[in-house]
Amino acid sequence: MPTNNLYGFKPAAVAALKQIKAGVYRFPGGNFVSAHEWRDAIGDPDKRPPTWDPVWRAMQPNDIGTHEFITLCRLLEAEPYITVNAGLGDAWSAAQYVEYVNGSTNTPMGALRAAHGHPEPYQVKFWGIGNEMWGFTYQFGATRPESYVFKHNQFAKAMRKVDQTIIILASGAMPDTMIGSRESLSFGTNLVPEYFSRADWTGMLISNCFDYFDMISEHFYNYCQSHFDLSQGKQVPNDPNEPITDWMRRPANHVRIKYEHYKDYERLYPRLAQHPKPIAISEWAYAGNCRYPTYPAIAWALHEMIRHSGLIKLATYTFGTSLLKFEGTNVTLNANGLVFMLYSRYFGSIPVEVSGNSPQPKPTLPFGAEQPAVNAGSDTFPLDVCAAWTSNKQALVVAVLNPTDVEQTLKMEITGAKLLGSGILRRLMPVGSDFRNPIIVESEITALPTEVTTPPFSISLYELYARQ
Repeated sequence: MPTNNLYGFKPAAVAALKQIKAGVYRFPGGNFVSAHEWRDAIGDPDKRPPTWDPVWRAMQPNDIGTHEFITLCRLLEAEPYITVNAGLGDAWSAAQYVEYVNGSTNTPMGALRAAHGHPEPYQVKFWGIGNEMWGFTYQFGATRPESYVFKHNQFAKAMRKVDQTIIILASGAMPDTMIGSRESLSFGTNLVPEYFSRADWTGMLISNCFDYFDMISEHFYNYCQSHFDLSQGKQVPNDPNEPITDWMRRPANHVRIKYEHYKDYERLYPRLAQHPKPIAISEWAYAGNCRYPTYPAIAWALHEMIRHSGLIKLATYTFGTSLLKFEGTNVTLNANGLVFMLYSRYFGSIPVEVSGNSPQPKPTLPFGAEQPAVNAGSDTFPLDVCAAWTSNKQALVVAVLNPTDVEQTLKMEITGAKLLGSGILRRLMPVGSDFRNPIIVESEITALPTEVTTPPFSISLYELYARQ
């Protein structure tokens, strides 16, 4: 290991990730956790043997365990989110894990943590129970839904007995996920599950585990060259002539359909409306060899999360390291990483209503899988706009996304806000014809914008100062 390491991590990678100012990181991620033994990844990392990962059928170096992950989160000033093994794992081991991380030195596991060099409890608050436990055809330790809801409750009871302050995230899958994965057919004969049937995994958790979780964890992935066609019941290649806005909107549509499903749950299960269970999108990405740059699509998905931020309280992109660009010893943020940095550093935190006279096109596909009843986006088609006040209300930030490959113009009118007429424009945009390596350009705003012109594949954040 190079001598200039930072607690075992590459300083350049830590510095690049720190620019994003992410609020939370999740570990262990993905299906790996269903066969992961957390006790094998504690103590001195130099004395840990590699472990066999039966999920991915590969040797894991086992260099990153609980201590290393939390250390990285501390370096990045982010909250750790730990997922316990609900596949081949058991409730007792999960409770011991919580005690190891959060227990005092008067507890057996807290004393073991202290012996490993960290006497102070880590006070980790986010704890997920299992990963994609609805994946009956592939997930290690997957069970029938009737068995799993009992198992989840046993885990939650045991973990809360150790620490009542933790926030428990249940491993959910709304109908969109059950359809797109075809896992609905593992629990019934219909590809499209009825709400609260055994093939509606999230519905089963809501109706059987309501008192034993605080947030519902959902996942979604979009693929660059294909999408799920509900009429054919399978993943199909994209139409090469489809509008670019349809391609760019896909991840945002996945966010939108989660919102729509949740609203249906509220209608059918009134207790949920009275005692909300916020959504955490614990895994999401636009994956594959893409025809277009993905960073505008990532921004569009963020916009849709912001529009529904009263419900969607947490999201963790897959993977954190996928936001980095490695060139020899130099590590910087790639295009998607720059999107996260732009919004985390410069966007506001108090959402503001955005209206327009150019609504998004009506869906041409039936509702379900990847298609919501209403297409995601603001009424500013083909652009997408969202806005928010900064936390101190010293500035209003208006984000204008141009997901198309041509220049677009937008008329802007701001009402109900007392603004100075000055500010800063921060724009993530391509340089020349190189659409995959955009840069952030800053310029001064000297008058309130009334008509803005946005370059192709650009994200423009107008930070407009308020009168005090």
